[in-house]
This record gives sequence, C-alpha cells and structure tokens, in this order.
Amino acid sequence: MIRHIYPLAALLTLTAILLAALPVEAQMVTSTQPAAISLFGMNTYFAGRERITRDGDAGVAALIAKGRQIGVAWAREELSWGNVERDRKGKWQWDDIDRQIGATAQAGYGIVGMLLTTPAWARVGDCGIRTMRYIYAGVRAESYWCPPASPQDFADYVRATVERYDGDGVADAPGSPRVAVWQIWNEPNAWETWPGSPAEFAAIWQAGYAAAKAADPTAVVTSPGLYIFDGQWQDGVGHSDGLRFFDEALAARPSLWGSFDALAVHPYMPDVAPDQPGLYSSISLWGRLSTAREWLDARIRHYGGSPKPLWVSEVGWSTCTSAQADCYAGAVAGTAAPVESLVASSSQPLTPSPQRPSFFLGPMATGAYTDTSAPQLDSAGLAAMVGKSEDQQASYLVRAYGLAIAAGVQHMSWFQLEDKFDGSARNFWEEAAIFGTAAEGYRAKPAAQAYATMANLLTGASFLGFGALSTFAYSPTALSPKARFHLRFLTADNRLVDLLWRNSGVETVDLPLEPGRGAELIDRAGAQLGMGGVGGAARLTLSESPIYLIQSIPPALTISPASLTVLVQLDAPPQQMSIVVANSGSGAIIWGATSSAAWASVQTPAGQGYRSLLRISISPAGMRLGSYNAILHVSSAAGTRDIPLRMVVSEQVYRRYLPFVGR
Repeated sequence: MIRHIYPLAALLTLTAILLAALPVEAQMVTSTQPAAISLFGMNTYFAGRERITRDGDAGVAALIAKGRQIGVAWAREELSWGNVERDRKGKWQWDDIDRQIGATAQAGYGIVGMLLTTPAWARVGDCGIRTMRYIYAGVRAESYWCPPASPQDFADYVRATVERYDGDGVADAPGSPRVAVWQIWNEPNAWETWPGSPAEFAAIWQAGYAAAKAADPTAVVTSPGLYIFDGQWQDGVGHSDGLRFFDEALAARPSLWGSFDALAVHPYMPDVAPDQPGLYSSISLWGRLSTAREWLDARIRHYGGSPKPLWVSEVGWSTCTSAQADCYAGAVAGTAAPVESLVASSSQPLTPSPQRPSFFLGPMATGAYTDTSAPQLDSAGLAAMVGKSEDQQASYLVRAYGLAIAAGVQHMSWFQLEDKFDGSARNFWEEAAIFGTAAEGYRAKPAAQAYATMANLLTGASFLGFGALSTFAYSPTALSPKARFHLRFLTADNRLVDLLWRNSGVETVDLPLEPGRGAELIDRAGAQLGMGGVGGAARLTLSESPIYLIQSIPPALTISPASLTVLVQLDAPPQQMSIVVANSGSGAIIWGATSSAAWASVQTPAGQGYRSLLRISISPAGMRLGSYNAILHVSSAAGTRDIPLRMVVSEQVYRRYLPFVGR
C-alpha cells in the first residue's frame, strides 16, 4: 500500500498563493547573504539603468521580493562602467546602483556582478567603424560595447567597483553590500557585444581579473559568459563559439589562463528543447555542457592549475509570438535599405523587412542577424520555430536545470526574471522572462512556479545519479534518441526526490518504492497528483512535463540533550543554553515549547525545520542555595518530549578546563 504525505504539497501550494498575492509595494525582511555558491540563480537586472527608469524603486522592490519568493538565491546584475563613470575618468556616479545593489543584498541574495560596457571617453578611436563592420549581414553593435582604448582604464574601474562592493566596511557603498562573484564582460564572442578581437579582449580580461583580486582576494571571478554551440562554430560575421574565442584569446595571451575561477557558458538553443530528440547529440544541452567540460579539463592538462567548476550564467527559452508587435520572433529581417545608408546613419536601428526574416543571436544583440544559409521563413514560421508556449517554457526550465545538475554544473542562472526593457528592445528574448512587465502587473508565468517548486525541493540536495527508469544515453556523433529521464536526489532533510520526464510522448511506468518510506507525487508546479501502484511500486505517467516523486520516512521528534543540569553561582546573571530539536525521519517539523518554571525561560517558544535550536535562559535571580527542577515540554505533530531540567545554585562555582598543562 502506498502512503501519501501532504505537507510538502501544502507548502508548495502556499508558495503559489503568496506568489500570486504579493503586492507591488511588498516589503522585504532583512536577511543574510549566502556564504557559499549554490545552484539557483537568475538574471535579474535590478540595478540596470533601464530597470530603474522604467520600474522605479517600487517596481524594483516588487521584483526583488518576487525573486526571493520563488527561491532565487543569486542575482546576476550589471554594474556598467558606462553608467558609473559616464562623463570622465574619476567622476563616479554610484547613487542608483548603490541603492538597488543594497536592496538586493538586504533581501538576502548573493550577487554576481557583471563588469562591462565602455563610457564614450574611454572607447577606441575607431569605435564607429567597428560597430558597423558587419552591417551587411544585419550585425550591428551599440557603441558602448566597443573596447576601451586603455586596459588600465578598465582595470581602474574594476578595482573601484569591486572595492565598493566587497562588504568589508572600508570604502564601501552604504550598508556594505557584498558582491561575492564577478564576471568580466558578457558574450565577447558576439560582435554585438564585443566589436573587437580575442587578443584585445584578453588584455582587458587579464587586467580586470588582477584588479578584482587586488580589491577583494576572496571574490570569485569567472570567465565572461560565453555562448557555446559545438566548440568550433563561427559564421564569418563576428560570431564564434565561445570556446573557440577563448582558445584564440589564449593563443594571443597564454597567461590569461590564470585569470578566471570558473568557466561560465551560455548554451542557448531557443528553437528546440534542451533534450530534443533527433538533434545531433553534441549540440543538445547535455552535449554542449559535456563539450565545455571536456574543453576545460583538456586546457587544465595543457596549461596546468587546479580543476575549475562549470557555470551556466545564461540560458532560457522565449514565449514570443508573431502576434506581439514588439517581439521579433517573426518579422525581423536583414534590411530592405541599402547598406551605405545604414552605415551613414549608425544611430538608427535596422529596418525590418518581411522579405528577409532572421533572428537575434542572443539577448544582448541590438541588430537582426541574417544567416543566408538558413531556410527563409515567413513571420509566422519563424515565430513557430523560436517562440515556445508558456507550458513548454516551464517544462524546459525544469529539464534544463535537471540536466545541468546531472552534468555537474555548480551554478545556473535562468535568463531572465523580468524584461528590464519592457519590450522596447524589440527582441524576442524579452519573453524569456518568467514574470510579465509592470504593465501586466508582473504576472507570474508557469515557469515562475516551476522554478519555485524545483528550488524548494532541490536547494541543498545531493544528486545521487540517474535512476533505474532512465533510458537516456549520450553518444556525441549520434542523433539524440527519444528517452526517459530519471534523476534521483537526497535532500538535506532526508527525503528522496525523483525527477522524471520524457523528451517525447507519454508512457506509464512502475517505480519500486524504498522500504519504510511513504510517497507523494507532485507535478511541475507542486500540485498533488494521484498515484496508483501495486506490490510496493508507484505507477507513474511520464510526459514532457516533469514530475517529482518524493519518498519520506515518517517524522519523529528527537531532542538533544535529553536532559539538562546546570550549575550556577548565587545571583549570577542569566545563562543562555540551546537544545537541538530535530526530525529523525524526513522533512521539516513545526514545534512549540513551554517551561514549567520561571527560572527556565523559553527564548524561542516555537520553531520549524529539519534541525533547529530551542534556546532557553537559566536565571538564579532571587533563588536560594539549593537544587531546583523543572520540565521543558516540546510538542509537535511528530511527537512530544518532556526534558528534565535541573538547576543547582551554589555559593561558588569553580571553573576548570581540561587537559591540565604543567610547565
């Protein structure tokens, strides 16, 4: 017989209610920033100039709250050089970024800071020519992405910024917020975001890394986020695979190898599922991450050094459709205007033309990219190829995270929380957001609840491996097969969690349950599902929408120590003591505590968690010499315990410390 346990589903349902009900003016409770890197990140852009202008402080506060509500632990933010040192060298303008980075830190986010863009005074002299070099192919860069003329100017900006946000209390932003992770630039392997050579980039990368470490030696400084495909791809108009770009940068400056602490990649594949059957396996999500890992390990063998973790700092899928006038999933094109007229008017955007549909290479792109070797599609056809339904987006999010965890990715940031441009960038990536714009009341898409459910279940969990039902197998040179995916985790509170889906079709399967554990089945959004079964197995229906099977040991309240004796001196001040309240089964428990005596005061009368502390204060004030007894009563749905307390009041307490040391 299969037992069903409901508290988790209830908790996830409550999360969904809070998500829907969170007011725009929600106030965040001050909390501590994380001390260690963890998996669940998000491209948030709370401190972006466009965000502050369009959403205002109230809107930013609402989004900060929503991100934390769904379990986002790390916020990826832009601290743009072009904004903070805009007018001239040494004239700093921190106010807006200080305010939003401070609010982000206060809300309890870890922060990944991107160091990028170049103010006009610091750009290379031929910036205007560079931005238009590939305009004939629909590739154009905004001038603020031009390289700096002096790597030292860039390094000075990096050092000042990292020092301001290192949280050490010296020359800090107000409140000393901590940015613990930094990235030098973003997607330099695309001409739109680095109209320069790999050698030029290697110079600012190395200078920036050294400056960041000089300001904060404890900071993690990753590689720039690099779009990856197959490790070798390039198109001749300013775009190449990030691993190829990195190799070219290393060829120009081999000492660059020591200038990053983690490899951050962007394995975008917007037109297909992360595990798309029929796709060449090497360019599936698993294939791209495997290629990146193999590349990294091979370069470590060549250049030396310790192993480095793999990060995904951007990945996402857009729900853009051809019905959205501001969302170029469709009628984006090369251009109907002569190239000469565009070069002469470099400040103007490309003119859409329905005769030459194309799509933007990545979220930072500002011009439409036309690949003349690709089939030409009409607006509706391109929207159908690139734009996904909101249901697909939610499923792809969970499947992508699951595959990344299995591939050993240390940290992953979805692109994105909400579009800071509110559609004004006219780019299909705006709809990769999992919350709607301010005009939509920051509506949560299904992907937001899918993220919340996954973060709730898997934050801090250990990946145990692929489960017995998995049929997935990777062969780089073969086409990805239709397959069943079964990933197993053990949570920090002793629950077994099975994450299951198919990449095509629907099937019913039986999964044997672990002895002594009850089971519950929930969908991608955390809603309870019915579950049949026979002979100690759960009967599951698998589809492209992931599900979770949670197996738990019945909760049992345990207390440590089981009794407590305290020796105190007459009229001594109160002594603070702690007792561990834990669950020897699975999951969190909610408990309450009372004391039978005034001298044993309960400081935490209630608590919850898999393991938590009950704090008491022992005070001999007004008591005579002698021995006193009391009972500390702890109750929960998992049981009750009475803890005997004994206080001995003595005229003199002699403290001895062992071992004794003689001289």
